[in-house]
Amino acid sequence: MTTAEPAADEPTVARRPRRRFHEPLQRQRVLTLRVSADEEAQIRRAAAERAETVARFIATAALSAASRPDTARNPDDQLDRAIDELAAARRQTARVGNNVNQIARELNSGGLPHPADLVAALTAVRSTIATIDTAAVGILKHRRKT
Repeated sequence: MTTAEPAADEPTVARRPRRRFHEPLQRQRVLTLRVSADEEAQIRRAAAERAETVARFIATAALSAASRPDTARNPDDQLDRAIDELAAARRQTARVGNNVNQIARELNSGGLPHPADLVAALTAVRSTIATIDTAAVGILKHRRKT
């Protein structure tokens, strides 16, 4: 037996929104969420398309994202992480510059810097360069995706 398409003048019956799995006790926690009017419309439309309540849609999406923390939830997450790495590298570079200035002051005053200071400065320079390289690769990967 095949199902016939409803006639154009017949009303279509919309499916009732599904609710989340029944808990024996009512959920006690309430979360408040702020969104723009456009974001609200987008969320309501997506929930309606899936025949879900808005609360179920948001809870399902949030719990799904929480169960996979390694998955980028926002396309700009990788770019944001790379920018944070560059900011950290900038701070590290300032520290390295301070160490190099101290070594230069020691040399200019006729003394010799302690070899451990030179090794520490060189190690910091290498670490900073590696951090900058990592952040740059992250930015390049993001740029290729867009």
